[in-house]
Amino acid sequence: MDENIRILWDELSRLNGPARVPKLMRLGQELLARCSGRTGPGRPTAFADLSAAIEVWDEAYRLSEPGDPARGEAAAQLGWLLTARHATHEGGPEDRETAIVVLGEALTVAELPPRQATMARLALGQLLFARAAGARGGFPTGVPHDARDDMDEAIRLFRSALDGPPPSAEAATLARTLLAVAESTRPLLSGDLAAVDISKITATVSMLLRLRRDGVPSTPWIPEDPSDGPVSVVPGEAHHSPTVPPQRLPPATTVPAEPDSARRTARDRLAALVADHHLPAWEQAHALLLAGPPQRAADDLDAFVEAAADAVDADGDDDPVESGLDRLLLAVGLCLRERHHLSGWEPADEDATGGDRRAAAQHLSTATALVPPDHPAAAVVVEAIGGLLDDSRPLSGSITQIADRLSGYAEEITARPPTVTALAELCRTVAALRAGSTTDPDAFAAAVAAVPAEHPLRRTLSTAVDHARLAAAVRVGGPITPGPALGGLADLLDALLRDDRTALQTALDAAPRRNSPRLRAVLGAIHLRLGRDLGAAVTLLSEATRALDDGGLRTRTWWRLAEAYRARGATGDDELSRDAGLTALRGPAPDQRDAARFATWMLAEGRGTEAFTALEIAAATPEPPSADPLALDLLSVLVGVTPQAAPPVEPPGPAAVAAGLREIGAAALLYLHPTDDAGRTTGVLCLDSATDRLDVLANLPVTDPLTSDDPGWPAILRRWASEHIVVAATGDLTRLALAAVRTGDGRYLAQDVVVSHVSSGGQVVPLAARSFRPVDAEPLFVVNPRGDRDPDMAEVTAVRRLFYPRSVCLGRALEPVDAPGTTADLLTRLPGASLVHLGCGLRGTELQLAGDDTLDAATIRSASGLVVLAENSVPALLDAGFTGVVGWQWAVPAPFAALALFMVHLQLVGRRLPPAAAVTAVQRWMLDPDRVLPPFLTSAHLNTVATTDLTRPALWAALVYHGR
Repeated sequence: MDENIRILWDELSRLNGPARVPKLMRLGQELLARCSGRTGPGRPTAFADLSAAIEVWDEAYRLSEPGDPARGEAAAQLGWLLTARHATHEGGPEDRETAIVVLGEALTVAELPPRQATMARLALGQLLFARAAGARGGFPTGVPHDARDDMDEAIRLFRSALDGPPPSAEAATLARTLLAVAESTRPLLSGDLAAVDISKITATVSMLLRLRRDGVPSTPWIPEDPSDGPVSVVPGEAHHSPTVPPQRLPPATTVPAEPDSARRTARDRLAALVADHHLPAWEQAHALLLAGPPQRAADDLDAFVEAAADAVDADGDDDPVESGLDRLLLAVGLCLRERHHLSGWEPADEDATGGDRRAAAQHLSTATALVPPDHPAAAVVVEAIGGLLDDSRPLSGSITQIADRLSGYAEEITARPPTVTALAELCRTVAALRAGSTTDPDAFAAAVAAVPAEHPLRRTLSTAVDHARLAAAVRVGGPITPGPALGGLADLLDALLRDDRTALQTALDAAPRRNSPRLRAVLGAIHLRLGRDLGAAVTLLSEATRALDDGGLRTRTWWRLAEAYRARGATGDDELSRDAGLTALRGPAPDQRDAARFATWMLAEGRGTEAFTALEIAAATPEPPSADPLALDLLSVLVGVTPQAAPPVEPPGPAAVAAGLREIGAAALLYLHPTDDAGRTTGVLCLDSATDRLDVLANLPVTDPLTSDDPGWPAILRRWASEHIVVAATGDLTRLALAAVRTGDGRYLAQDVVVSHVSSGGQVVPLAARSFRPVDAEPLFVVNPRGDRDPDMAEVTAVRRLFYPRSVCLGRALEPVDAPGTTADLLTRLPGASLVHLGCGLRGTELQLAGDDTLDAATIRSASGLVVLAENSVPALLDAGFTGVVGWQWAVPAPFAALALFMVHLQLVGRRLPPAAAVTAVQRWMLDPDRVLPPFLTSAHLNTVATTDLTRPALWAALVYHGR
């Protein structure tokens, strides 16, 4: 927790203005959690955290604009905290007056979550009651009208709190009792002694004191000591409100407890809560965890938690196991206190996690590092996870932060009780969901089935299995079976997966009207998907972007808001859409599809800078999962587990890319990207290497240069005659045969311009830092490793003898080879190779090597030099470290491919041309009707030349080069 606070302070130091608000709200929650989780409001040691939280929420409140839902939440939190400080630390009248103002404002915000609104009404009502009770005056004459108005408003607020959804049964009881006290006290303020019912006042105050003792959230006017109960107010020079608690300022210094003494006190407190105090401490904690907190002794549990916290604070380095047990005991106590809301502080919405549980999770995580897995207490450490679980969403909450560590710890316990095995499976499931994947729900279900039916966690674990099965189904596109165990949102999810728009609208109409920002984001996205109420979509999505914390869902919500503005098309919506899209581009967890679509919009509008940024981010972002992202977001709301967000992408700027182009000798980088959703038109964005300038050159129909002569292409491309250009195309445009574009006078682009390809400008930058060694320095050939390409062996023998006599050969050949061509053989020799000729099977990016070995080329990270492919083209090899890739855009006859690659090797070795120029030279040789045949062409190649029309673009334009 302290580390989270430190990180948040550090992140805030780099933000200014309203951008600080989301981080401030997170920091405020963390400080409040530390306050309540460690010591609890009202205790002297909590004063600093409470005051710091107030300052943080105050800044969030001041930075939020009026009408912003975030301001309403900040006002409610600030008012509640000021109320706590006024009540428990004698914060003074200024705390009370400020709290009255901000709580009043919070209650005017329609988007304030209902439970939070109820708590705000209770707090404001108590403050007004306290101010009225402290007003100057007395029985004979009454108090001023302002005080009576305060009392009347307090009564109204208490009644409103009872009308709304109570945060808990205890809060409802508190509201009823406060209303009874206020109504019975009201005649005192008007001087109507005849209407005063002293017995009723006494009874209700006694009930309040009893409620306080049993764990209801502290009120700002109930005294700590029953002997200091409310008294009549009499006039006088000195004014002392009868409702102000005794002064309890935090001490200037704290004397740390001795470890053994603090530990003994904590364990004595624990022993008082269980039936058998002779058991070891961890077994006592286990028994208490299974039984739940004793209903008769809320104060005893609070005392145990405080003593356990003192023991943790006093821990030394003498005995790690005992220190781990101290943390186990504190975690158990915090879980039990949170379960029964004895700390008096609740999550602000359904997505929040109580401070006690967050603190407990961190203590359990620390305990795993201190208590060895072979210790008898290790099983209890794992079983204590049960105290962190929410009954309705057991995969959510604080367990998400420690699941990976706890699952590994549980695996090391040799003798695992069934509950430990089941909880380990739960942790593994949570960790997988956090990583954006799933585990086998059947294994989880089998582990839960072994837990005794009467175990307190059995029902919660069964719900967790249902959620795990749901997650696994959604990942593969369904179907699912909605049911009570999955909650009301399952109908929405089911309709989404079935793409049933009618059912989706029905489920949307029946969706719960909760104010969780995550739910608002998803409901807004569903409105957008349906397209029937774009105004509602814009409202919900814009509210969610302000309230959501930084993360993947917030980024996707910005994208959806951009799309909603564009679809609505009202005045000013284009600009709003563009601003929302640019905000999303800078966010974490970027989505390749969204960034590419935004680039489409920007190219269509002629906005080069925005299109450049979007294209670079799209290129740097991994392929998204195949599952519907909206279904995945709804799943995360339903089960409460959000995948960890990838960090924002920081693409290079135009100047950095232009510098890379100059380094490799290229005049320009051309981006080709669709400008409509159907892909019928393409935009051409040019980055000039000499000027660093970005220009949208054209918006052209997508035509195939092999079959048509669109005049738009030569009008753009002929300006770079006798130069080298680099092309970054996306999607199906990567197969566009630009080299075959006719530029006039019967000439092709390849005859005038050297063309190489990259995936993006971001790839140009590292390529420019690589250099080519002579290709014949350390050449490596991989040939026929599975024995399924025998005809290739003669061709490779000729190439090696003529151009690379000192090469290494893996696989099978007509001459002795150096190794069979296994994965290990290739990985051993790749580093340092100047050229790698791959004459093996290739499926996608997977190389088929000796035996059943395969190697995903996309996973290689130790390569260098140039790679030549006998078939296909794998641009991903550039990410493996290669400087260039010679390959094929589409399949061509094998004899032609062999001839073309023979000529490429001739240009590389015989003429010492760079790879891009070598490929272009081969294409020009084929186009030349007066071509000169090299004297050492094999008979097979001579036959190919004699029997094949080499000038056909469908043949020579298939040869392609990716790289510098």
